[in-house]
Amino acid sequence: MGFIAMACEESRFMKRNVPRLTDRYDISYYKEENCIEYFIADKGTTVPISYMIVLSLDTNSREIHVSKFYPELCKQDNTRYLSAACFYLVIHHFAHVYHLDENYSISLDTLPATYDDFFSRLKDFDFHVEGIKFCKTAELLSKFVPLDINTAMIKKKIIEDQDVPFHVW
Repeated sequence: MGFIAMACEESRFMKRNVPRLTDRYDISYYKEENCIEYFIADKGTTVPISYMIVLSLDTNSREIHVSKFYPELCKQDNTRYLSAACFYLVIHHFAHVYHLDENYSISLDTLPATYDDFFSRLKDFDFHVEGIKFCKTAELLSKFVPLDINTAMIKKKIIEDQDVPFHVW
């Protein structure tokens, strides 16, 4: 597959930005079978910021599939690099929940411009375009490199009867 070898320790970038993220925001999750939906809320106000982060596990292809990743942190003040920290944190949390190892990869579909502006710049991953699919969507793939990262700050969400955990569009 031609994956690039990556360092097996947390980068300085993430060591600096994950605490910035978790100091300002609470992250919670709801697990249903092989899917996890993540929620971000402002710590000070508890106002929800995002509920558009969904990862699923494909055990046949040994992939962590990023179904949706729209943390909407860019709409908040002073959040530069926090979307990258959020992606990093939820990928590792997801892998911890399902006890995944280096034999898994990360896949997602996105617009080529989003790849250029965001995913290609994530130095803690080695995303590359596997191909262009339906509607000119770029299919991305990266090797998963498991790291011993503390994800205990991500709390299990208790879903109330009126809450809908996975959004149907």
